[in-house]
Amino acid sequence: MKTPLKVHVIEFFIGNTRNKLTSLLFAVVVWAFAFGNTGHEENVEGFILVQPQGKDQVVVKQEIAQSRLVGQTGDPFTGRCRISISGPRNVLTRYLDSTERLNGTIQIEGSGRVDLIGGNVFDLPSGLSIKAIDPSWLNVIVDQVVKVEIEVKPLISGTPGQGFVLFPGGITTEPRSVFLKGPRELLEGDSIGVFTQEIDIAGSATEKLEQTVALVITGDDTGLVSIASGSPSEVVVRLEFQPNLTQAQAEVSVRYIVDEEIDLDIRGDRTIKVSVSGIEDAVREWEKRVQQGTFYLLVKVTDTEGQNRNVPTEEVRWIEGSLPDGISRDQVKLERIILYSAQLLKAVREDEQQ
Repeated sequence: MKTPLKVHVIEFFIGNTRNKLTSLLFAVVVWAFAFGNTGHEENVEGFILVQPQGKDQVVVKQEIAQSRLVGQTGDPFTGRCRISISGPRNVLTRYLDSTERLNGTIQIEGSGRVDLIGGNVFDLPSGLSIKAIDPSWLNVIVDQVVKVEIEVKPLISGTPGQGFVLFPGGITTEPRSVFLKGPRELLEGDSIGVFTQEIDIAGSATEKLEQTVALVITGDDTGLVSIASGSPSEVVVRLEFQPNLTQAQAEVSVRYIVDEEIDLDIRGDRTIKVSVSGIEDAVREWEKRVQQGTFYLLVKVTDTEGQNRNVPTEEVRWIEGSLPDGISRDQVKLERIILYSAQLLKAVREDEQQ
């Protein structure tokens, strides 16, 4: 049986369309594959850390030597850079999508000019490569790391309370010094210091003060100097104060005392000059008590049978509590008290009758 012409026409168009669609799909696949593998280039932000190869070395200074976009010659290099990266489009796209920022490290042997593009800075997937890095060149200074002992200097502020002064040489720290670690040029110069945190002594009215305070490193703009391992980050500061002494002198009454059952005729000094030194408020109070008669000297007397004698200082007393606080016995200086005679009244009468 013969196939109708109409059927042949339909088969022709249907078969031709299928072939065309197949060809089109194949062409799309080939194009996608070819497009994905074509070379592509992207400019991205990155960060480069410059490190010395030696463990006992440190990068002291890093400056831009050549740049078109990121900075100018002589500017400090902070690590920020502009990177041109190239490779197959699909590989590059996947890598950049999975990487927030390109981070790389370049190790250098010593001071000098550093080529960033030639330093194999970044660890990239196969097929990707660095075309350019901006800045492209750096000037780097490397120094040896050393450990140096430096004296701790206390930082004191404020004025002690009334009647006290900071004793000369009365400031000590424990320990007296610490070890710092950092670049040789810095630590062997005069710019680096170690101070305590500020200690405020305003109003202090005590003879001794002790505080534990943290240490502060000064003169280091690089941030490369630190307290070495084994040295404390805090010290004990001990302060000694002394009274701000005032002196005064006054005529003070002398009173003689005897045992109750004995009547003596006593002839001796009734007043002597007394000098005191002490805290100003205490000295002024002492002067007031002398004027009021509440501070006077006491001398215990026994029969001298009419003989005179000098009264030893250690035999001179005063009423307990009459010497103000802030003046010690050692700060009271007495003139010599002379006891001209001390004898029984009976003996005195007999002498008079004769």
